[in-house]
Amino acid sequence: MGLTETLNDAVGKNINKICPNRFHDPALNHCAHFASHILGMEFSFHCREFAGGSKPGANIRVHELFAQCPKVGKWEDADPERTQLIFVTRRDNVDIANKRMVNIPQKHVGIYHNRKVFHYGNTADKVVTDTPESFFNKFEAIYAGRQGLFFGWVPGEDLLLEVRPEGTGASAEKKFILPDPVGGLWRAQLVGEPNDFVVGREVNQPAQRFHGIRNNIPENHSPIYRAADYVDELDHWAVLLQVTGHCESGNRFNLVNTYDRAKFTFGFYQLAAHTPRDNLILLFRRLAELPAFKSYFPELEMRNGRLTRRDSNGGFTDLEQEFVAPNGETQILLFMNYLNPNRVPIDRQEVLQAARLIHWCGADAAMGRAQVQVSAEILQGKMMRRYHPKLGLDGRSDVICAIVADIFHQGRAKFTQVRAILDGPSPVDKLLRINDSAHANRNAHLREAIKAAKDAGLLGNKIYKAAANEFV
Repeated sequence: MGLTETLNDAVGKNINKICPNRFHDPALNHCAHFASHILGMEFSFHCREFAGGSKPGANIRVHELFAQCPKVGKWEDADPERTQLIFVTRRDNVDIANKRMVNIPQKHVGIYHNRKVFHYGNTADKVVTDTPESFFNKFEAIYAGRQGLFFGWVPGEDLLLEVRPEGTGASAEKKFILPDPVGGLWRAQLVGEPNDFVVGREVNQPAQRFHGIRNNIPENHSPIYRAADYVDELDHWAVLLQVTGHCESGNRFNLVNTYDRAKFTFGFYQLAAHTPRDNLILLFRRLAELPAFKSYFPELEMRNGRLTRRDSNGGFTDLEQEFVAPNGETQILLFMNYLNPNRVPIDRQEVLQAARLIHWCGADAAMGRAQVQVSAEILQGKMMRRYHPKLGLDGRSDVICAIVADIFHQGRAKFTQVRAILDGPSPVDKLLRINDSAHANRNAHLREAIKAAKDAGLLGNKIYKAAANEFV
């Protein structure tokens, strides 16, 4: 059912016919709640958080919807042909330049579509329609003060790029031809270059809810991370990175995974997109400093120290906003959705984003160096602020520290479990088989990496000194 049919079908309905969760209280305002369910605006604070339920939540606060709109303005400046949100509140209640609306009781929102306003009539307790003029007049008559009418583009709509198979869509200097996959294998070709390259093979495992692409396949010819190339710069941390890199990616700089809960993971250290102030968002901040960044990602910029999506019409969205996901985890959902809009189906935007990173990785050594620097900073920070304070690693061997770093990079054990092993006999052997029933394959790769590093004389000869956060 399209949006027109969905909206027309909703007219006259009570919120209990629209919200599949438990927020149906007739004494409360449901205008934002209605609009959010119809348009799929699931970010916090939503109905499931407020009243419970098991279905996807919908935001219930007008001022939070306003803040999420990529572009806002006075209604007289709105495009009358565009589907968008329409807000009414006191004129001095809104700061358009900073997309802020003060949270006062007298504010209302509706969906403007096909020159009609669909909104939830809280007095009638059902969905009603108005023209923009009658919508404004209705609230001008009952709200205190002089009211203003404002537009807001639908939150999240600017995260979708125009991606065409022939490479003429997204307005980047680096344009990629993205033909249909053959046998589940996606390939890409930079316009103007003679050869194409592998982006990834499709992964579809419904039982695990895995849908996406991954390029840990023989056809992928990636530059490789080697500790020896960075030991002069990073000292012993370069070796610990190589150990976990072996387990995560085979130390491939260009490894992409778009099929699991993070929606997008990239690089030899497999930096995931879902974690606020950590991992992939830190890499993108660093990449934004490089000269080639705008040629690959022209729609991104740093704004007030945060990665932001800006479109040609002046709209912008802070991709680092934090939301509570349905699983209770705090995530940066807008960044995730910019990289990979839909878990199902696999679409060209996630393939394009992967192709951009893969090509840049092969064409510019500075991109790989940025990966290494960010990964080292993450590892050093976590060793100093999390692993040592919880586990008492001062004086422990570099082997122990490498194993601990890998365990928590993947997240396959709790600190209490690891601490108990460290306090007992044969900690190395036990840590290398921790939770083996669920992680036998990963543990086997880690044993390989530890053995190879020890055989090469890279591990087994230093200890961790917490005071200096270094190995001696």
